[in-house]
Amino acid sequence: MRYSLLSRFQGTLAGVSLGSQLTRSPEKFISSVASPRATHQKAQTLLNLKKHQSVRYPSDREEEGLTATDEESLVAQMTSSLIRCQGLERVDWDRSGQEWQQQNQQRKQSSTEQERDNSGRLSEKSGKRRCGLSVGEVALATLPIALYFHDQPDRLQQEVQDGIQVWQHSAPAAVGEQAILSFSHAIALALKEELDQTRLIPNLLKHLDPESDWHQQLQQVQRLAEQRVSLETAREQLLKSSNPVHRNGIGVREQVDRETTAIALAFYGFVSTPHEPAIALWRTVEIAGASPIVTALTGALSGAYNSFSSFPLSWQLQLKTTASEAQGTTEGVKFSRELLQQATELFAVWSGVYNTANPLWEKIAPTQAVAAANGMRIR
Repeated sequence: MRYSLLSRFQGTLAGVSLGSQLTRSPEKFISSVASPRATHQKAQTLLNLKKHQSVRYPSDREEEGLTATDEESLVAQMTSSLIRCQGLERVDWDRSGQEWQQQNQQRKQSSTEQERDNSGRLSEKSGKRRCGLSVGEVALATLPIALYFHDQPDRLQQEVQDGIQVWQHSAPAAVGEQAILSFSHAIALALKEELDQTRLIPNLLKHLDPESDWHQQLQQVQRLAEQRVSLETAREQLLKSSNPVHRNGIGVREQVDRETTAIALAFYGFVSTPHEPAIALWRTVEIAGASPIVTALTGALSGAYNSFSSFPLSWQLQLKTTASEAQGTTEGVKFSRELLQQATELFAVWSGVYNTANPLWEKIAPTQAVAAANGMRIR
């Protein structure tokens, strides 16, 4: 085994956290990659990206006034449900999803109130905000399911489909569900060390209806990867193919296609830079219209494949800071550390540890925990 499974669990959720923060505050991470080994050829790419760091384009999600921790809080909320119930328990899962949506809506309303102009009317930007979750966000919400059931392919698909239901009113099923299942399957392959980056997309295509929109979009990702185009070119081509002009004005269908583009772009960002998590994240940040969702999804894929230990050491240390040292820090930093701890707890529950709240667990290194088959509990 190239990396421990625990490190892959941690890398997956750390990738979400780092991607979410990096998109919104890239300046916080510049110094952490400014002194890699000079002999490392790809490290120079990081230094070159610094020159373009100031070129930023607002994404749709940024225009909606979301806080810096929305992606992190979403994944943390849903991971807590799996840890608490030691698996997917539909009632608790639905309740957790509804609670997060209520909290998120309250944040949006609070932000809207702050944007009222002097005449008491909402700004044009506030009036355009959409409700509900995008397909990419639902992929993040069901990410903990992919971690927990990664070693049971048939059950994984069923559990992800069940997990999607709580978001069904905001994320259309058909093509969106297929994209989410492909993302979950890729995460599972990475955790099992069965992911070959050169064959990932072709393998995913085998499980899809050749006539489906998602199959065509993913097939386009493969063509672009073979052509080795830039990430920005890939983004433009993927968005162009889902443009209303090319879709005969089919409203809902076109909207779903554009939302699945976030997952398609994350796949491209990963397969085009499979072995360098930091570079993969920086590249997605630097494309026009960079979205925290795209970067978070890319971070999850790269983290699952390369493990937590493959991120820059300074990034690892930032996320590993203890809770006591985190007092008084920002909410974003708080959720980053919470996600890393949750990854450890989710791994423990998957391994068969009955109660991770037991004080004894806190005194034992997670890597020394006794593993049991999924579904068997160690008391």
